[in-house]
Amino acid sequence: MTNDKTAQRKYLKKLYNLHAWVGFQLSLVLFIIVATGTIATVSNEIDWLVFEEMRTFNTPSSSLDNADDEIVKWNSIYEATLNYAEQAKVKSISTMGHDNFTYRVRAEFPDGHDRFIHVDQYTYEVTGDIPILTIQRFFRDFHRYLFMPNYLGLPTVTFFAFILAISLYTGLKTTRNWKTAITRLRLNQGPRILLSDLHKLLGLWSIWFFVVIVITSWWYLFEFGAAVTGNRFEPRAPKATVISNYEQVNPVSTTQFSSAFQKALQAIEDWQITGVLFPNSDTATLRFTGISNNPLLRERAHKVDIDITNQRIVGVQEPKNMAWTNYLNEYADPLHFGYFGGLLTKLIWFVFGVGLTTLSATGVMMTWKRTKSSALTKTQKRTLPILLLALVYFVFWLQRYL
Repeated sequence: MTNDKTAQRKYLKKLYNLHAWVGFQLSLVLFIIVATGTIATVSNEIDWLVFEEMRTFNTPSSSLDNADDEIVKWNSIYEATLNYAEQAKVKSISTMGHDNFTYRVRAEFPDGHDRFIHVDQYTYEVTGDIPILTIQRFFRDFHRYLFMPNYLGLPTVTFFAFILAISLYTGLKTTRNWKTAITRLRLNQGPRILLSDLHKLLGLWSIWFFVVIVITSWWYLFEFGAAVTGNRFEPRAPKATVISNYEQVNPVSTTQFSSAFQKALQAIEDWQITGVLFPNSDTATLRFTGISNNPLLRERAHKVDIDITNQRIVGVQEPKNMAWTNYLNEYADPLHFGYFGGLLTKLIWFVFGVGLTTLSATGVMMTWKRTKSSALTKTQKRTLPILLLALVYFVFWLQRYL
């Protein structure tokens, strides 16, 4: 019995050392990844505060409950965009997920740069245009790729999901008295006790969040690996009849758009269109994307492709006709960033993201206090090239938007 207890103590000691090692030695990159991901969950809302063009406080003049109203609304937004920037090539139109966000139109201007044109969906007035380099774009790309090319950045970032998984397992195995630790925060027994209590408290309350982030991150890595081997989860877009007037700035007329919108609405039962992608080649379709009755699915899980030349439906995708990998793939983003329930779930994800970021910081602070040294270790120094590489690639990433 004594030998069993001794072996158990040695095993727990090894787990504790592993927990401390991965949390401390890999803290520089891990902290940046979790911090940027946390901000990314509410980055659209931050943009809303920064750019007045994205804000509307109007209300609809009449109920928009039927298909005819939806067709009028989207067609009016498209027409308002064409009148606002006649020489700008419209690439997409999309909602922003909340009634107080104006609709967003991405368009390429004559200078070759893309900008976002925002249109009030209640008055059909253009509120202005903004650069596509927004706070949302900055933090999403920083978090997902560290500004690197996809083949470098995504595997690097998702690798740290294994670090989170190790931290979760070792932390749970070495935490005693869960019932006490999950509620205890001693404020008057010195900084070391306070950091320890806070670290355990945040870790125990964040178990579910750890699991969600780790599993979705592993899925991103699985998706990346499948793509490398030529097995993309999302099927290729169907081809359409050659668009004879594609060389025009905007080859899709408002009449064609209105007709195609009506056909798309009827193609899927009980769905709401939230985005339109305009043809990007002379054989591309006019693609409509949207949502139905499952908020956990990404908006592009439902899509309808229209051949703009003959107004024929050439592709319909919805959950019932999707491959299982494609179907599961549509759950990843809403669960990873928590936007499936609107602002409420975004704020929940943000709060627990702050908790995860604080966990990383408190773990480092506890180790520094224990070792009485704040100098970088050899392993920490070896992770610095990742951040330096991200800085180098940031320069090239930024040039795309200037």
